[in-house]
Amino acid sequence: MKIGEWDNLGRARGLLQRQLGELHAAEYASHVTINADTGRLRILVAADVGLIEYHYGPAGADPEGAWLLRGEVYRWSSVRGLRLQTDAQLDEDSGEVRGIWRLIAEQPKIELTANSTGDDEHALDALLPLAHACMEHAG
Repeated sequence: MKIGEWDNLGRARGLLQRQLGELHAAEYASHVTINADTGRLRILVAADVGLIEYHYGPAGADPEGAWLLRGEVYRWSSVRGLRLQTDAQLDEDSGEVRGIWRLIAEQPKIELTANSTGDDEHALDALLPLAHACMEHAG
């Protein structure tokens, strides 16, 4: 998925698109994680310039106040300990395949998981393109 396809970005979408435009970065894929308690976002963007990690949250202590988008670009050669893991199981009775995918990195710290049979039907559609881009470009 790309930034424009995420429904949960709110006001951050415009900021992200502007930032990528100012950087002249070509986006390959992105992934967004929301902290359910605070509403803070963690956005990972695989781009031609590297892996970009953004955090979007309140600029101060007041969650109703102004919010800040903070990002850091990791050159692909600086991404460390990147691995993609999968476990799959076939239910012999129903023929249903249950699978889980995990994208893990040590630098930057990434631990993303998606189930093929989970509640979020788009979880794999979000995780696998980012994983593919990271695996293709990381040094």
